[in-house]
Amino acid sequence: MKQVLGISDDEFIRGKVPMTKAEIRAMVMVKAQIDETDVVADIGAGTGSITIEAARCAYRGEVYAIERNPEGIDLIKQNAEKFGCKNIHLISGVAPDAMGELPKLDVIIIGGTSGNMHEILNRATDLLKPGGRMVLTSVTAETTGEIVKEFKDRPFEVEGFQIQINRLRKLGRYHLFNPISPVFIFTAYMKEA
Repeated sequence: MKQVLGISDDEFIRGKVPMTKAEIRAMVMVKAQIDETDVVADIGAGTGSITIEAARCAYRGEVYAIERNPEGIDLIKQNAEKFGCKNIHLISGVAPDAMGELPKLDVIIIGGTSGNMHEILNRATDLLKPGGRMVLTSVTAETTGEIVKEFKDRPFEVEGFQIQINRLRKLGRYHLFNPISPVFIFTAYMKEA
C-alpha cells in the first residue's frame, strides 16, 4: 500500500551526515512525481531521507541510493530497515563512476555531486527514460548557477524555484520562527523524441 509523504525529521536515524528537512523532501517528492512502479536513483543520498520517501512512493518499483560517505551508507541501511523499505539498492561510491550498473530510470534525484555535476548529468541523461525527470536541489549560489548553465544545451524542459522554510518554536510565552537555509529546487523533464 502506498505510504503518505512527509516523515517527521525526528523519525530518521541520524548522525553527522546532512539530512534534507521534511518540508524540502515533501516538495522534492511533489516535483519527482514518483509512481508506484518507477525506477528511481537518489544521487548523494546522505542519510537516506529522500531515498526512503522515494521507496515508499515506488513501493512496487526500485530505488538506487548512491552515497560516498561510509557513515551515510550505514545510516541509509539503518533507515531502510527501520521503515521496512526492501526495494532500496545501496551503492557505495562517487557518482558518476558509481552509476555504472544502474538500469534505465524514470526519476533521478540529485542532492550532491561532489564537484562532478557535468559528468553526473551526462551519465544521468543517458540513463533517463524518455519522458523521465530529474529533480536537483541546491543550497549554494555556485551550484545553482552551475545547474542553470548545465541544462542550457541539454534535451530538457527545466523549471526551478527557491523555497524558504521557517519553523515555529516556542520561547517562553512567545513564538518565534527559526529559518532553515533556503533551497533551490530544479525539475528537468526529458523531452520525448
